[in-house]
Amino acid sequence: MATSPACSTRRWRHFGRWVPPPEGEAETPAVGEAADGQVRAEMGRDGKLQSLHVEPRLMRLGSEELTAHIVTAVNAAIDGLRTGPAPQVADMSQLREQLQEVRDTAVPRLGSFLDALTEAQERLARGGQR
Repeated sequence: MATSPACSTRRWRHFGRWVPPPEGEAETPAVGEAADGQVRAEMGRDGKLQSLHVEPRLMRLGSEELTAHIVTAVNAAIDGLRTGPAPQVADMSQLREQLQEVRDTAVPRLGSFLDALTEAQERLARGGQR
């Protein structure tokens, strides 16, 4: 059974054999296959099962044999996630700049907020007079 090149950057066949992705393919979930591609499981980057496809002909199998193929496909997809490329590391200088900007705007705002609270507390202590 042929699979679309847009399916996955990592393809796993029966028993977890890796098939490299086509050139220039965008990062997509890991796909595991079993029973010569008749069972296909797609895992998202979050580790959750996104889809499960079983060819209708396989529904004739006994439940134990069918579930064994499903487990094989899902496990192969999970293995695809584990062996995938390392996550990209954020640019620390950009993050530092963003944090500096947040600090520069937040500190004055918090200061004026605290001044207003202090003033309100003092008014209440004086009996509500302005």
